[in-house]
Amino acid sequence: MSAQDIDQPFDTIESTQEFLDVLAATVLDVMKEVSAARAEAARDNAGRRERALELAAFKLKMLGCYTHKSRRALNDLRMLRRLIMNERLTVESVIGTL
Repeated sequence: MSAQDIDQPFDTIESTQEFLDVLAATVLDVMKEVSAARAEAARDNAGRRERALELAAFKLKMLGCYTHKSRRALNDLRMLRRLIMNERLTVESVIGTL
């Protein structure tokens, strides 16, 4: 990763979409971990810890919803940009993105 990539990580819609894809995957992984930890807390009769993990699961679910909505909004913006800039998908542009 170059210094320029670090300075401007979200300079394009596509780079932001990539970030949100990683964030969404991470949220799902953490939700699974929290669910397992909550089940363990229930088995151990650790009520306070279980409630805290329940709140964490709720907040992660909210973050997942926000991430999903943001991904959809970015996709809409990308399509609008294509319409505004009269960009068309050509064989060359598809190959260029690979």
